[in-house]
Amino acid sequence: MTEEKNLQHETHRKHQCLSLRVQTPRGLWSLDQPAEAPRRPVYALNSKIQQIINDAREVFGFVENGNQYVLLHGDERLQPERTIESYHLKDGALLVLSVQGGNAV
Repeated sequence: MTEEKNLQHETHRKHQCLSLRVQTPRGLWSLDQPAEAPRRPVYALNSKIQQIINDAREVFGFVENGNQYVLLHGDERLQPERTIESYHLKDGALLVLSVQGGNAV
C-alpha cells in the first residue's frame, strides 16, 4: 500500500468509515475504478446496504427499475435495510451486485 492509501485507511477508521469494492456486471467499483466514477465506495459504518446498491447503480448507469438488485458478500445475501456495521464487513471487502430480471448487462 502506498503512503497515501495508508493514510486514507487510517482516516476511514478514525471516522468509522470503510472502503468497499463492488463487482457489478459492468465492472468493478473501487477507490480507483472506474476512473470517471462520480463517487467512491466509502461509507460510514451506519450506512444502509440499500445506499451502496443505489450508488453502484448510479456509477454504472443501471436504470432498469423492473430489476431486483441484490448485494452479496460471499454467498450471503445482504439485506438492504441493514447497516454495514451489522454485517461486520472489513475495510476493502468485496461485494457483488447481482442483477436479477430484465437486461441489465
